[in-house]
Amino acid sequence: MIKWEYLVETWTLSINTADREEFEQELNEYGRDGWELVTIIPNVGDYNDSISIACNQLVFKRKVE
Repeated sequence: MIKWEYLVETWTLSINTADREEFEQELNEYGRDGWELVTIIPNVGDYNDSISIACNQLVFKRKVE
């Protein structure tokens, strides 16, 4: 049976074209360490009567040897 370990990281920068290169570099670094991105969970908040995404939770997994 395959066993997995999980890692949750908080990404505070927005994921748009301005931050895309940095975001891709970060993902590639995790990938080199064997981590696979499973999902991104946006943390949505109500700020000044408008809804915005304050940060994102990135969930990674990798096989336990």
